Amino acid sequence: MDNKKTISALNFLPKENASDIFEKKYADGYTVQVDFANNRIFYGDKIKYDSSTTQNFSQPENFVVLECVNRLLEKGYKPENIILEKTYPAGHGTSGRLDICVTRDDGSEYLLIECKTYGKEFDKEFARMKRDGGQLFTYFKFSNKANLLMLYASELQDNEVVYRNEIVKIEDDYRTGDVKDFYKKWNKLSKDNGVWENPPYNFKPLPFTKNNLRELTEEEGKKLFNGFATILRKHSVSDKPNAFNVIFNLFLAKLYDEQKKDDDELEFHWRE
Repeated sequence: MDNKKTISALNFLPKENASDIFEKKYADGYTVQVDFANNRIFYGDKIKYDSSTTQNFSQPENFVVLECVNRLLEKGYKPENIILEKTYPAGHGTSGRLDICVTRDDGSEYLLIECKTYGKEFDKEFARMKRDGGQLFTYFKFSNKANLLMLYASELQDNEVVYRNEIVKIEDDYRTGDVKDFYKKWNKLSKDNGVWENPPYNFKPLPFTKNNLRELTEEEGKKLFNGFATILRKHSVSDKPNAFNVIFNLFLAKLYDEQKKDDDELEFHWRE
């Protein structure tokens, strides 16, 4: 991401009587600053952090963290309920650092967020999550009071910040056992909405409607084709006529579903 264009899209403004420092004020005057002279990000005095390695310009992912924190603050989450790079102990070392932890007012974990750059890194970690749970499942076993896990990415496209997220809602039986137990109990389904569309601490997935559809790009089309091919191989649909019939029927179901009105919920849509 172009860092200055990104913070401009987030409505950061030049700080008065300062050189190359941009800031944004949120509710109750809380301020976050980005210092381009010293390549530093200042998250104010209420947001807590266990490490400061994401508070510089050393890697593109740090600006994904900044954009996500901005989204949290705009949504109404309190800065004192945000912890950056929450560190989890594991024997003689550490299991790693969670990018963003959102807590309830009593300090217990509510939402665990792992940030990745948009595209390959996000896709890689999402594939890992579906394969064995990935980083987020490990963090959850240390913070098993959390209600939600979120894999998050964002980038600047045509001067507008766009984001992706995959959300796992925690069920009560996920809280016992180890990571393998959690992964086994998980239904392998994630949601791509429900956090940003609702008030803080009120997760509720929205139905997928015709209005949510967007134009298919060439790159996404290739991913869909490869995804179909993988599914066909997995279910031993190897002969070409049978494979063609399966895919043709899928497209018929899709076309039929899209005859609905714009606000009607679709029954058939592709999810990675």
